[in-house]
Amino acid sequence: MEGPEQSSLLRTIADLKSRDQFVPFSIVVSSGDRYRIESPENLVQMKTEFFYAHPGTDNFVFIRINQIAAVERMNEKKSLRRKAS
Repeated sequence: MEGPEQSSLLRTIADLKSRDQFVPFSIVVSSGDRYRIESPENLVQMKTEFFYAHPGTDNFVFIRINQIAAVERMNEKKSLRRKAS
């Protein structure tokens, strides 16, 4: 079950992916790893995780939704972070 912070992060990701003028953003997971989303086509939301394909390579990763700690917008200094539990 997703909490309010998780819902907010998912809405932010959906909003950033669907903007007419796409601006890259980063997803930060609880381990500290960052995934820079350069194109909305490289990130696909599934039920419990995202599938992220690294641009220009054959590499990909599954990002578990419950492990997303923050979403950082590249054109702004602030980020949306999940509260520590």
